[in-house]
Amino acid sequence: MRRVLICIFALLLASMAFAGEGSQDKSHYFGGRFAFGFGYVWDNEPVKGTFGSAKDGVSKNSLGGGPGFNLGLGASYWFHLNRIIGFVGEAEFRWGYIILDSDAYSLAPEDEYDDEVNFTLDEYGFVFPVLVRFFPTPKFYLEAGPQFNLNLGGSISDENADESSDFDVEGFGWALVLGFGCPTLSNGNGLTFGVRFVMDMTRIEKDGIVEMTKGAAYREASPMKLWSLQFSATVYFL
Repeated sequence: MRRVLICIFALLLASMAFAGEGSQDKSHYFGGRFAFGFGYVWDNEPVKGTFGSAKDGVSKNSLGGGPGFNLGLGASYWFHLNRIIGFVGEAEFRWGYIILDSDAYSLAPEDEYDDEVNFTLDEYGFVFPVLVRFFPTPKFYLEAGPQFNLNLGGSISDENADESSDFDVEGFGWALVLGFGCPTLSNGNGLTFGVRFVMDMTRIEKDGIVEMTKGAAYREASPMKLWSLQFSATVYFL
C-alpha cells in the first residue's frame, strides 16, 4: 500500500511539472454512463450444512461457480487536473446475474448420485467508483482506484422448478478497479469508451446461517465474492 501511495504522489508531482506546458480547454466533465460485463465467482470455499438428523453436517461447495453478466447505468464526473492526471467519481445502478452451479440449496447428508441442482442469483444495488486517471497520451488513459458497493438485495431461483427465494446480501462492500479507455472529445464534450476489471474484496452474501427448508435444512452463508470484466461508453455533455 505504501508503494502505491508513493507512485500516486510521484504522478501528482509530475503532473504539476507538466501543467505549464499544456492546458485543457475544459477541466470539469459530467455525463451519463452505460456498462455491461461478464462476471464470475471467486473465493468459492466449501460451506457446511445440516439436514434432518445429520448433526455433524456435510460440506459442499459454496453457491458460486458459473458464469454470469451484469449491466450498469449511472452518472460520471471527471475532473481533468491537467493533461496527464484526472479524477473520476461515479454513481451507478448495477444489476448482476450469476449461475450457481452447485447444489448447496439441496444440501443433504448423503448424495450418492452426486446430482446437481442449478440455481441463478440476481443481485442489484448501487456502486460508487472513485478513480485516478493517468493519460500517457491525450487519446488513451489508465485508471485505478476503489469502488464502494451499496448492495440492496437479490434472489435465488431454481432453473428447473421455477421457484425463487430472497438472497440476503451484505449491505456494504468495496472492490478494486483497474481499467483503461479512449476519450474522444470535441469542443469540451464527447464520448469515452472504457474497459474495467472489477474485483470485489468483500463477500456478497450476508454472514450467518441460512435456512433452506423450514426447520430441517440449514447451511452456512457462502463467502463468495464476484469479479467482472466491464465494457462501457460514457457520454460527457456538460
